[in-house]
Amino acid sequence: MSAPTSQSPRRGGRGTRADVAPPGPPGWLPVLARVALLPPLTLYGVAVVLAGVIAALASGTTPGGEPGLGQALAVGIPLWLVAHLVPLQVTGVPLGMLPLAPALLLAVLVAAVARGAVTRLERRADGRTAGLLHGVGVPVVATAAAAHAVIGVLAAALLTPETVVDASPGLAGVVCGLLAGLAATAGVARPCGLLALPRRLPAWARQGLQGGLLATTALLTAGAGLLLAALLADVGAVRGVLADIAPEAGSGAGLTLLTLAYLPNAVVAAAAWLVGPGVSIGAASATPTAITSGLLPPVPLAALLPQSPPPTWAGLAFAVPLAVGSIVGWRLAPTAGDAPTRARSTVTAALAAAVLLGFAASLSGGRLGAGPFDPVEVPALPVALAVLGWVLVPGLVVALLAVPLGTAPGRTRRRPATKVEKTEKFDKTAKTETAEKADTTATTETPEDTPEEDDDPGDGPEPSSGEATEGVRPGGEPRG
Repeated sequence: MSAPTSQSPRRGGRGTRADVAPPGPPGWLPVLARVALLPPLTLYGVAVVLAGVIAALASGTTPGGEPGLGQALAVGIPLWLVAHLVPLQVTGVPLGMLPLAPALLLAVLVAAVARGAVTRLERRADGRTAGLLHGVGVPVVATAAAAHAVIGVLAAALLTPETVVDASPGLAGVVCGLLAGLAATAGVARPCGLLALPRRLPAWARQGLQGGLLATTALLTAGAGLLLAALLADVGAVRGVLADIAPEAGSGAGLTLLTLAYLPNAVVAAAAWLVGPGVSIGAASATPTAITSGLLPPVPLAALLPQSPPPTWAGLAFAVPLAVGSIVGWRLAPTAGDAPTRARSTVTAALAAAVLLGFAASLSGGRLGAGPFDPVEVPALPVALAVLGWVLVPGLVVALLAVPLGTAPGRTRRRPATKVEKTEKFDKTAKTETAEKADTTATTETPEDTPEEDDDPGDGPEPSSGEATEGVRPGGEPRG
């Protein structure tokens, strides 16, 4: 009998496995370091490259020169803060209207890195995924938020009024940390199971939230279409602005990048124009029913703001939010059989759309210097109230009165059953049929349901006299 070696574990003991990664900080540190450093360093590198290329095109020097590189490194810091939506002071005047496109791209990058971090830690869990994901989501989000907040404070501290651009370190830390934390939360929502939380809400609330997202998407899409139509209708004015203020290649490239950066702001402003409150730049303002002329900044997007009195048919623009509200009501009509439930879903959809578009409007405007272009306003509260009315009123009318095709009154449209539900239904049917068969068999074999045969001949009917004497003599002896 051979003695057990050190490589063969004892029976009943826990053997060592090389494929099980020991838990602890050494496996987490590289992943969390990637979450903390990759997005901010990538953003700063892109900002430096853009600043260097534009400076080189404008001055005619090469980007690799020492003066151009130093200038690009200095300009990259305020650009990094602008991408985090941090308000700045430029030569003592406020700059609060910040572009949304860089912030959206940064949020996508932070969310992707956070999702990748959770995936890597999940692979290292080796069968401990369920317990690990709930404990990893919070550290990943906290790392992203803390790293951006600290870097934001340091970046704002490097700026001083003597460097033309200045920012508040405290405000920079809060804004940078909040943006990164929200983006990281969105990134880890699916792998950590956060998307399953809305499933715990009532069905009418889930349907209402989906209707609110539908209304928000439809209104922003309509705003983008309106902006494109205005660009095609007034392309000459846009070309004139580009030729006047950006005749060189460097200034033209910078103005093009600036226009693309502010494009989401313009889409939100166009949606605000469609629902009624409109947009204002300094003294100039525009709504579908009234226009106030004023001085506009020399940028292509501002040239699209109408300056002449609106035509009589401009009020037809209100047909767009009216159609959006009707579509939401039509979408929510078959989700419930009773009117109160459909009404609750419609109210939830209207509130969700109002909050989302009001928040987008609050981020799209802001201070723009201290001159005739200040401020740029996309009024958040009026936009939210207008969206609430446009979605709620027609949505309620359609949801309560319309009968969708293929849906009988008082009945709800049934969703297709999943494989799990079909299996459970089959099992329940089989169990029911088995129980019914058992009950039928028991009922058939029960003696109480069948008449009992009487074995006592005395209880039966007495035979007649003819039948009694047919085969027996009167004396009791059988006939010969």
